[in-house]
Amino acid sequence: MEAWFLSDIHIKTMQERNSDILLRFLHSLREKNPAEIHLFLLGDIFDLWIGGHSVFVKKFQPLVDAIADLKMAGARITYIEGNHDVHIDAFWKKKLGIEVFVEAQYYNINGLVVRVEHGDLINLDDKAYLRYRGVIRHPLVEPLGHLIPGKVWEEVGNYASRKSRARSQVYRVANEDKLVQMIRRHAHRVFDEKPYDLIVSGHMHVFDDYKFQVGIRNAQSVNLGSWYGDQVKVLKLSGTQTEWVTLK
Repeated sequence: MEAWFLSDIHIKTMQERNSDILLRFLHSLREKNPAEIHLFLLGDIFDLWIGGHSVFVKKFQPLVDAIADLKMAGARITYIEGNHDVHIDAFWKKKLGIEVFVEAQYYNINGLVVRVEHGDLINLDDKAYLRYRGVIRHPLVEPLGHLIPGKVWEEVGNYASRKSRARSQVYRVANEDKLVQMIRRHAHRVFDEKPYDLIVSGHMHVFDDYKFQVGIRNAQSVNLGSWYGDQVKVLKLSGTQTEWVTLK
């Protein structure tokens, strides 16, 4: 089994560089043996996707078609929701049959215990975000995601995204070492809850590949960073070895 992990692409339109890169990557997986591929989409693949609204399907149709084709060809695809793609099971699960989760999940891949998650629970000090997450994920709020027209969500979401991105980018540049330490503390904390061989997360927009040992057991923590920089990287797990693959 060949597993691929990607997150935090934040695609806004089909006319941007990262849309082209992702589309080429999906086509390259289709040309392999899809039955031996497990693709993990670990959240914020799109800069905004709320519910099952057709406005988002149409906006990103080529990517939707490529993912659907890969699934139909036999690949296993797991989508962990981020904070920019919310309540998406209405389309991705119900229409395409793709696994959709909100919280961290565990898989046995090639004999390794692998924990996957978006990573938005890494920073437990971000009380404002945790309150927001509690509201947006509340069962009573979810129906609003489907009832409010997609065009309304698109306008509101695009405005909010521009504001938050400007603030968060400055913060990340100034606090990268602090964020790396948060990622690594989280890796140790959840290992104590349930041991694993590999944990893969996103959300923090910081590339980090960290190996550690607990007792006699070795573990690896990977944060996938983002696709904002000049170099686009994804994580590949082949056999029991991880590898960073640069996409063009």
